[in-house]
Amino acid sequence: MYSFNFLGKDSYLDYGILVEKRPPIPKPQRNVDYIEVPGRSGSLKVDDETYNDVLIPIKCGFLNEDVVSKADEVKTWLDGGEGRLILSNQTDKYYMAHVSDQFDISQEWRVFGQFLVNFRCKPFKYSVINDAVTMLAPGNITNPGTVKSEPIIVLTGTGNITLTINGVSIQLNNVNGYITIDSVLKDAYKETLLQNNLMLGDFPVLVPGDNEISWTGNVTSVQITPNWRWL
Repeated sequence: MYSFNFLGKDSYLDYGILVEKRPPIPKPQRNVDYIEVPGRSGSLKVDDETYNDVLIPIKCGFLNEDVVSKADEVKTWLDGGEGRLILSNQTDKYYMAHVSDQFDISQEWRVFGQFLVNFRCKPFKYSVINDAVTMLAPGNITNPGTVKSEPIIVLTGTGNITLTINGVSIQLNNVNGYITIDSVLKDAYKETLLQNNLMLGDFPVLVPGDNEISWTGNVTSVQITPNWRWL
């Protein structure tokens, strides 16, 4: 039985919703511009290495007429904002998604015998298991995904520290106890206090495959929440 889990609830087990067939999963479109330059043959490709959202349409129906009474409950569930969407054929990964349009479930079901839910998703799939890795000494970490990940790194230490990932260094000055380097938010902070002024360098990424991580300075540990991603 194909189903989907959204915001922690299962379409079939919690609501008796049947999915007509597996939805198509489009490849995200990469944001690339082509600029025509006078006097130059061909165009100039400008690639910022970002992707557009994807739309996942899921055709649904109710198991029987008795559960149509849950239509209002289902609408409230699907209108619950952005959260994890897990498809039953790939339960180890999730999309960050929200329902992108308004619809009347009861009316659509009575007219068409089904209703359509359009999930607008961020372009990447993420690992459901996203355990932090703690490093007590320099070493390697392997990215199993297909694209660069944006980790959240908590570095515990004091003073001036240099963190190096794949040969690219980040200078951290006057660290007091610990500092969080958040490549998702593009911020460095300690609890609620921003500390971007203590950081010199770009926010790190972890490339597919092996990543070499090292540091200099008074460092006790480096904890990495990897945020692995797939197209």
